[in-house]
Amino acid sequence: MRHPKLKLRTTVALLNEIGANMPRLLGYDEAGGKADFRGWQKKARRKLKDLLGFLPARVTDPKSWLLSEEEDEGFVREKWVLESPFGAHILFYRLVPEGMEKPDCVLLALHGHGPFGADSVADVKGGRPGEADTTRQFNYDYGAQFARRGYLVYAPCHRGFAQRCDLGNPWESGLAGNSCVDINARAILLGSSDVGLRIQDPMHLIDWIRRRPGEKSVPLGCVGLSGGGHTTELLAAVDTRIDVACIQGYFAYWTEQIMAETHCNCNYVPSLLRYFEQDDVCALICPRPLLVTTASEDSVAPVKSFRRAYRSLKRIYGDQGVAANLEQEIFAGGHEFTPTKAFPFFTRHLRR
Repeated sequence: MRHPKLKLRTTVALLNEIGANMPRLLGYDEAGGKADFRGWQKKARRKLKDLLGFLPARVTDPKSWLLSEEEDEGFVREKWVLESPFGAHILFYRLVPEGMEKPDCVLLALHGHGPFGADSVADVKGGRPGEADTTRQFNYDYGAQFARRGYLVYAPCHRGFAQRCDLGNPWESGLAGNSCVDINARAILLGSSDVGLRIQDPMHLIDWIRRRPGEKSVPLGCVGLSGGGHTTELLAAVDTRIDVACIQGYFAYWTEQIMAETHCNCNYVPSLLRYFEQDDVCALICPRPLLVTTASEDSVAPVKSFRRAYRSLKRIYGDQGVAANLEQEIFAGGHEFTPTKAFPFFTRHLRR
């Protein structure tokens, strides 16, 4: 008896096929977002928070400490720690432009994967192996670039990276640079996720910023590259206090990105694709201004998928009469921060 052609190594292909063809239970089109946009956003935002697995905060009045400050070209770099929602500590940099007395806006600059965390974004130069190359390759010091253009910038270090890596300082121990895999594995058992915890920290930081004199009511923006783009996207989707957002090197369809290729597991949120694709999540940012970028050689946000997702999101912004609030940039290059549209975009929409 002849046996069939055996298919023994096809589980990933099976899951990709299912993911590509399953309906999104709370997608904009599937759940009637056009007919009742505000009602859909309310339900979808609540569900997204549930999927991310926000844990109950234990700290409502966090203490903070200024650790150091130093002058850099065009700004003063302050180094702070703040109690997290759970009693641990958030390390962040506050970049104050030279001569600033009162800010006209605040910008969160979120980092992605890498052993230097927020240090790269804040242009901290410690002479560590690979540090200068990382900043140069990814144009990673975008927080400092914005500070030199007059923005008050906050650059928090995310859980699992650099000074917050649970396995020790990666530049001292030679580790891969993060402990987000370890965090996500344990968080999933509690119904949470690494990126859900990662988002709660900047939300807590925003609470703290909003208590500061002169920063209580100014417009608030957010920008991030790669994993920082991922965090920017989800943060802006669930927290409407973000007035303007820029997602760099991340926006594409998840089915053609983190399903088509294996990425760090902190990108994966249980059941997310059952409910949303990336255009649906970014529709939770609408009608607020949003800029999304990718590059011709960016493997994290493939151009073909980026274009398709952008067309869909542009239609959603158009449905709500705010098509002009969504912009894109595709540039020749690799996985890196591009200021070409970002600088004028934030000038137009944030510094008002």
